Amino acid sequence: MSELKAGVGLSRKWDAREAGREVAETALEKLEGEKPKFFLLFSTIHYEKYGGFQELLNGVWEVLPEGTPLIGGTVAGFMNNYGCFARGATALTLFHPNMYVQIGFGKGTKRNPTKAVQNCIHSMQDKSLEREKEQHQGLLLLLVSGPLAFKIPGYGYRKFIDSDLINKSVKHAFRLSHYLLQKGLGREDEVFEAFVKRKSHCKMILGTSVDDYKGISNYLFFNKQVLRNAVVALNVEIPDAEIDVCTTHGMKKTGIKFKITKISKDGHIIHEINHRPAVSELYDLLGWSKNFLNEETILHRILYYPISVNRFGKEVPVVMPAIIKESIITPCLVNRGDASIMTVNGLDLIDAVDKGFNLLQVKKPAVCICSACLTIMQTLGYRLDTVREKVDSHLKNAPFVIFFCAGEGSYSPKRGVIYANMSYNFGVIGYQ
Repeated sequence: MSELKAGVGLSRKWDAREAGREVAETALEKLEGEKPKFFLLFSTIHYEKYGGFQELLNGVWEVLPEGTPLIGGTVAGFMNNYGCFARGATALTLFHPNMYVQIGFGKGTKRNPTKAVQNCIHSMQDKSLEREKEQHQGLLLLLVSGPLAFKIPGYGYRKFIDSDLINKSVKHAFRLSHYLLQKGLGREDEVFEAFVKRKSHCKMILGTSVDDYKGISNYLFFNKQVLRNAVVALNVEIPDAEIDVCTTHGMKKTGIKFKITKISKDGHIIHEINHRPAVSELYDLLGWSKNFLNEETILHRILYYPISVNRFGKEVPVVMPAIIKESIITPCLVNRGDASIMTVNGLDLIDAVDKGFNLLQVKKPAVCICSACLTIMQTLGYRLDTVREKVDSHLKNAPFVIFFCAGEGSYSPKRGVIYANMSYNFGVIGYQ
């Protein structure tokens, strides 16, 4: 592992092509002339209006050696060795003489997550993920297209709907949007679980592409292509490395318990809690007045009171990002049965970083990649510098990138599947 070289790139330029060149140049200079084994690229959504993402990639490829495997996507913001940013582009690139790298992609994640995963695995060169007997320690990074809101005629993009007039029509459109329009929820948890079923020996980190909280557009990158409604995967194997992943969050139980008693067929809408209309019961449980939530306040209030549900034998927080009259939309699948309300504050979110690194079993970390919930970024604001200082301290200034997204998780054979909102998902490569 003494031969491992890592570079973190950064650009704050507004123009897409110029930013692409700069983020590649700053990342590659750390490799001291070695050819990168892969290039991981994240950018904020603003380049959509400042040249476009194809131009961002064109700028990268003016600098990046031809044939370098590249994946990435749009994020709400990111953190790296340089600082914390809500605008710009960052990159992570590695070199090791014995590193084995493969990438793949599959389209149509909202329409058919399982088929998209099958196509992604099939597209990976040399079918690297099929080399069961040859496997060395590896890290598999999955990036999935995040949620895309559909526009309601006369109402626009809405996260809070209390109109009886459009209640039924919106619910019907919600069910059909995945298949007809490829809009709606990202279904990243279903993509994730499909990968785990096929590749249970891998260690994985999951993240979703997103814009600046609006849920209107997002993009993925695969080599020289800009993709939508897809999954892209990066598989990294290093024979003499230690690799570990874990998930932590700062959520705490409130003691408010209830039963989910009626859900939609697709498992993404809660219709009843305690055999009552879900939203009215939620308001009563939390002691909220009927006008506490509206289109302007929902993302600043309800996200800090996620539902704790049982997934794969673990209690994890699941946010409630949208309300349709008396029904609650959830970004991942939920089941009927026992649930509770959790809550969070800034100190708990900061402390969750220490908990994560205490779980990781890598003695000398050399590089770190982490997916984290965009709500953490929104909540902590300037206090993200404290998170960065903690990460720097644990990594002893080793290169790292944390990207803020709209759905995240981790998997390892030891810890199992953990898909949790409001979480950090660390993947660390190191050595003894």
